[in-house]
Amino acid sequence: MTERQEHQDSSSTSSSTAPSSFAPTSFAPIESAGALLDAARREGLRLATSHADFDQSGLDFLVVHAHDEDGAPWVVRTPRRPAVVASARVEARVLALVRKHLPVSVPDWRVHTDQVIAYPRLVDVPAISIDPEAGVRWNRVDPAAPSAAFIASMAEALAALQRIGAAEIEAAGVPVKPIDEARQVLARAMDETRAALAPPDVLWARWQRWLANDAIWPRHLALVHGDLHPGHMLVDEGGRLTGILDWTEAHLGDPSSDFALFAGAFGKGVLDALIARFEAAGGATWPGLAAHAAERWAAWPALAAKWGADSGNEGVIAHARNLLAGIAAESG
Repeated sequence: MTERQEHQDSSSTSSSTAPSSFAPTSFAPIESAGALLDAARREGLRLATSHADFDQSGLDFLVVHAHDEDGAPWVVRTPRRPAVVASARVEARVLALVRKHLPVSVPDWRVHTDQVIAYPRLVDVPAISIDPEAGVRWNRVDPAAPSAAFIASMAEALAALQRIGAAEIEAAGVPVKPIDEARQVLARAMDETRAALAPPDVLWARWQRWLANDAIWPRHLALVHGDLHPGHMLVDEGGRLTGILDWTEAHLGDPSSDFALFAGAFGKGVLDALIARFEAAGGATWPGLAAHAAERWAAWPALAAKWGADSGNEGVIAHARNLLAGIAAESG
């Protein structure tokens, strides 16, 4: 729900035990980069790194950027918290499903245990990256005027994702979040974070009108990434989308979820262009999609703050406040 900067890629396990059938185990965190590479070696990988410390930019995993004997770059991750172990098992199933359908690359986990996930690093770069000194930096995409190639490639990927059939999604064990349940989750998030976020009355009223407006909500479910911000979009030198990272939040649910984050990153005009290309690529739309996506983005700070509160991450709550301030200013 917030910006995880891990550059991922993978899906099969290093043993005959599938991720979905792992027996529950007690969580034993790995506390150093060297210990994590040792754990990867026990799974048959021979990796080395020039970094003595973890990359700690991700919210769910500690990361080591490594290379194999041929010099090819790898990413090796270990969970920060016990809850991440269970969510990673779901993500492994999602990756195995979407890889067969998407026109872009997704992570290909070569090793997946409760302590270690390792995969070859995907090519190309995220649309945004975070520099500890310079802050957020855009790569190969102009946020004020993204190229037609970028919009078209994003539309094709989303259309392919949302065309995956419900029976195949169910067989893969992907989480399902019905529309009524999604509305209830949003309402609870707004209530539980109201004190921490202090949304202006005009924005609070906007949230409540949206929740109550049956006409604008979708009547169908679709498979969504659920956290498709620019840090999870890989783009090539021509600005085309070539890969999507971090499928932790993927589920069968409100089809607008990925459009909402796109609206937040690029604005209404670009959202309209994306929806037009999405429909032309075979994606299912409804008359209220653009407006609904915009309202979902306006409520995103509540979801982000709820996640931050539940995980004890004050930085995420601060990020949610910053988001809210910008959205409130636009709302008048």
